Amino acid sequence: MERDSSKITPPSSTRSSRSSTRQLHSLESRVSIASIMVLDDCPICLNGMQQTDYDHLLQCEHHCGFNMCKNCIESLLASSKDDFQEASDGNRHVKVYLHCPNCRSDLSQTIRDTLLLRKADEIILSTTQPSEWSPSQILLEKALHTPSVQQAIKQARKLEAEYLGRDDFESSELMMKEDALFVEEWGFEADCIRGVHDSFRAPPPPEPLPREEAVRIDPTLFAGLDFALSEDQRLEVTELMTSGDPARLSEAAEILHTVAQQLLTPMKRTSVSASTNSLSKKGQARTLRKSLTRRSSVFQLIAEAEEAHVGAHSEEKKIHEACDAALRGNIHRSRVAQHRNLERELRLQADFQKRFPLPVRMPKAVEVDLTIPFDMEFVDFTWEGTLLDAYSKISVGFRNSVSQSRPSNANVAKILGNSYVADQSTSTAMGCVVGLCIAEQFNMDDVYIALPGEARVLISHTGHSGKQGAVRGDVLTHIDRVAVAGKDVNHVLMLLHSKRNKGRVMLTLNAERSVAEALKRRAAAIIDM
Repeated sequence: MERDSSKITPPSSTRSSRSSTRQLHSLESRVSIASIMVLDDCPICLNGMQQTDYDHLLQCEHHCGFNMCKNCIESLLASSKDDFQEASDGNRHVKVYLHCPNCRSDLSQTIRDTLLLRKADEIILSTTQPSEWSPSQILLEKALHTPSVQQAIKQARKLEAEYLGRDDFESSELMMKEDALFVEEWGFEADCIRGVHDSFRAPPPPEPLPREEAVRIDPTLFAGLDFALSEDQRLEVTELMTSGDPARLSEAAEILHTVAQQLLTPMKRTSVSASTNSLSKKGQARTLRKSLTRRSSVFQLIAEAEEAHVGAHSEEKKIHEACDAALRGNIHRSRVAQHRNLERELRLQADFQKRFPLPVRMPKAVEVDLTIPFDMEFVDFTWEGTLLDAYSKISVGFRNSVSQSRPSNANVAKILGNSYVADQSTSTAMGCVVGLCIAEQFNMDDVYIALPGEARVLISHTGHSGKQGAVRGDVLTHIDRVAVAGKDVNHVLMLLHSKRNKGRVMLTLNAERSVAEALKRRAAAIIDM
């Protein structure tokens, strides 16, 4: 196959001949590979192909040159995990295989590496402003800086270079090192006996990067959504929740709200009859599994790729089949063991939450539609400035009377540093004026992080937002990520009225300073245990 040299842009004349020769060789190899099949649209979904789809072709064993877009690869991976078929001997087989749609060659060991490279280059070569990125792109960009992901990308590029029969992977690193050495030595020669003259000063060594502390993922912070969160989302939410910053708590609450809404979307379908209802539930379950698979993180993609590379050896597969056969031989014993393990896990979780209790008001986010009549009601209240406020339940009673009860769990004092935790005695504050909320005598040992009397807004009637988890006594802290701490009800209503043209607004609840500091100290106590 002849290469069209007119399609290759010559390198700039200002570069050295050695560097330009390498770049020319790299461009020639890329053009020759991309010229195998150049399509404007994906042959599967007929959508437009991206540049990264051409840069990283499918590594077909027969080199048939077939290619498809990144979305179709994700759909193929998701479909390969669902819908089993059972043979006459009792074995179950996947209906959808990771085969090339054109020549039916096996892609199971390379398709995940191809998808990883496309996702990585889509972020690295993106010309879009980071402020316009989607939440998944932001999480992926942060994941690209981790050593494990960088090592996986490096290995994937090496395997791709071996498949395509080029040395771009090794020559690119060598070219950078040689070019850097060439620039540093430009204009003088070193004496082999006396060395370099004193007038030539070597640049100072780069400052060492700050060592990142390992973050311990805490499933109790995910509001029961840990099964729907990917590995990088769990890490992100844990970092945000334990940062001690109310603004970052608001961001974590929005992430959990987005995941919850994605889970609820396929469950809104209705059925006409009982038989249709059972079929629709199965379809909803498949849709839910597929949606969770498509939201899998880059870490899970890397883990699946490593498993596919190791999967060439059938020893592990035989052990897995033997275990499945043993479980099928005694289903009752297996169910009893699973039930006991579940009870044990629940007891451990209950003991853990008793030792390290969560604040009574955890951050959450609700989306309100301002195009319909606004049915939420608020009431003014004040914050005493104590850290114990995060563990003190707020109740809104008759005629908007507000009461706040102190916790009785002694472990709260160990986390927050309080030397005294009251029993179920209740201190009531009604119509408290800013600056006049003075702590009672039994509150003198509380840890203060702010001056007493800061205004805050409580929810006295949830309205439609109650379906999203809002309850009476929740504290409104952010409106579209804008903090409203220290504001009163009138200011909040004016701000909501000014956003009516927007249609929908995001309200963040309970992302307070006391809650942020309490979660930060709780995380430190868990690490020290």
